[in-house]
Amino acid sequence: MFSFGDAPFEGSLPGAHVNVKDIAGIVRSSDSRGYFLVGRDGGVFTFGDAPFEGSLPGSGIHVDDIVSIASTSDNGGYWLLGANGTIYSFGDATPVNSTAPAGSVAIAADPTGGFWIVGSNGAVTAYNGASSFGSLPALKVPVSNVVSLVPTNDGKGYWLIGSDGGVFAFGNATSAGSLPGIGVHVNNIVGAVPA
Repeated sequence: MFSFGDAPFEGSLPGAHVNVKDIAGIVRSSDSRGYFLVGRDGGVFTFGDAPFEGSLPGSGIHVDDIVSIASTSDNGGYWLLGANGTIYSFGDATPVNSTAPAGSVAIAADPTGGFWIVGSNGAVTAYNGASSFGSLPALKVPVSNVVSLVPTNDGKGYWLIGSDGGVFAFGNATSAGSLPGIGVHVNNIVGAVPA
């Protein structure tokens, strides 16, 4: 784990003498004084003020397909997302009695208590009261490289992020540009955070 600028360093797995091969996601705590890491096996590691509320291995659940983690707005829980669409809830994260579409790539919390799940084609599904602001298939935009959904701070919009640095804005999210738009060609972007 490395931090830059005013991002606080709260610890890392090697610093805690934990050897984990495949970290699948990171999400900051609601006050940005901590963060949650999740492994592909659903192991959750917390740093700073991010509270540990449980993990899949600790619950006796054995998987190897976790792709993302989202923290509730009060830091009291989190959801884990499996590539097969299974959504796991811990702490005060409201359990979900359905699955996300297979091929889902990321989960992001809505500040009002719900969450969104995005597929690699830019399809967005809202859960637990989160508002839907649109998706790429509805706009007939053919992509297959979306890797992340980043909500606006007020939860009234979101950005979809492509592995090529493409950025698509919905709701009150505004677009300040994208890597392809300025002539930068990459294909290894894995996520983004709001400013």
